[in-house]
Amino acid sequence: MKQKELIERRFDSFRFKKASHEIVKYEPQYYDENGAYQKDEWTCFFDIGKEYEGKVVTMEDYLDIENRFIAVTRAILEAAGCTYVTLGYVEAIRGKVVKEGMRVRVQQIDHCIRLVLRGKAWIVFINSSKGVQFDFDEDVMYMHLFCRIPDEQLREIVESRGLYLDPRVKKVVMCYDDRIEIYTFEKKQ
Repeated sequence: MKQKELIERRFDSFRFKKASHEIVKYEPQYYDENGAYQKDEWTCFFDIGKEYEGKVVTMEDYLDIENRFIAVTRAILEAAGCTYVTLGYVEAIRGKVVKEGMRVRVQQIDHCIRLVLRGKAWIVFINSSKGVQFDFDEDVMYMHLFCRIPDEQLREIVESRGLYLDPRVKKVVMCYDDRIEIYTFEKKQ
């Protein structure tokens, strides 16, 4: 089975959807009752040099968050027992630095994550045997994660490294040729 088919099958799996999480840089107390983030805060690599709430975003500010995402990713992969991930789907925006189907050791994943978070590629990372799949939305600094790690262990991994599990209600929308299905899951606080 091709990696793309495996990804699509995984998204169709109801059990797998229930194990989904979003990891964010945004502090939970700044979401309103509708789930909208109320603080004017930078969201991506391309915000470096722009001003938010009276402060100019520096490369150091950005690298601090980028390094947190890398540390969280490595810790999650180690907790799941992964020694490598496969690049299951790759869209390279600038050049062909990485290829679909390529295996990357956990200790060497930093470069691939930096490519994605800086908007140079979009990659779905997979380790099927350990039940792990993740990707990043670099426009808003989100990590979309599917894994079997217990929620409390995952929360400890994420929060001890200065990031957060998204506190909002999770909606998964699946679009098919003949129907749309919406699944809603309450996030544990």
